[in-house]
Amino acid sequence: MARFSVVLVEPQTSGNIGAVARLIGNFSFEKLYLVNPVDLDDEAEKRAMHAKDVLENAEIVDDYEATVSNFDLVVGTSGINTEKKKKFLRKAETPEELNKSIADQEGSIALVFGREDQGLLNEELKKCDRLVRIPASEDYPILNLSHAVCVILYELFKEKEDEVVKREEDLSEKSERERLIETFSEVLKAAGYPEHKHEKTEVMFRKILGRSTLTRWEYHRLMGVFSQILRELEG
Repeated sequence: MARFSVVLVEPQTSGNIGAVARLIGNFSFEKLYLVNPVDLDDEAEKRAMHAKDVLENAEIVDDYEATVSNFDLVVGTSGINTEKKKKFLRKAETPEELNKSIADQEGSIALVFGREDQGLLNEELKKCDRLVRIPASEDYPILNLSHAVCVILYELFKEKEDEVVKREEDLSEKSERERLIETFSEVLKAAGYPEHKHEKTEVMFRKILGRSTLTRWEYHRLMGVFSQILRELEG
């Protein structure tokens, strides 16, 4: 069973943080990560209502990349989508599509939400394995932060009403997925793959892994293959 955590990147209003904590309680999720948040005030506690424990136990961190690297799957959110085949960065799916595609996913999953005014930056999106966009009016497609969290958590919860989704406490080591991506990057360098294509190719590989929902055994087998290739290339 998948274990979900909500990650808010540089949230700018204390009230939104409290509202998200309440939603985590509403839908039986538990863990909240706050990356460089605004200082919490009484408004956060008021908006959290009966989920004050979620707010009190929220983990405040200052390194986005280090935080998400420990999850098995990182799902970013964006109000912008692209239909262009070669634009991997903002290739988004709907919350319903995400829910169906990860129904059998195991391990830890981060649901990442960006700033109220500009969302997730491109560099942050590059660390996401998948991207979700909530369909809305083209005239005004950007939802309030807590409203966006509500829609996505509801979609994930509605078919799992009897399950309580929990997050492992220990995030001390990088996930197998992240180690595999790093090894893939080393193979590109050792193989002499054009340097100017490295970043886009790594992003593409990350998205492929995100859609694949590999088992732990499959990750280990792929890691063995890439490690062997790397050893041969480095002689």
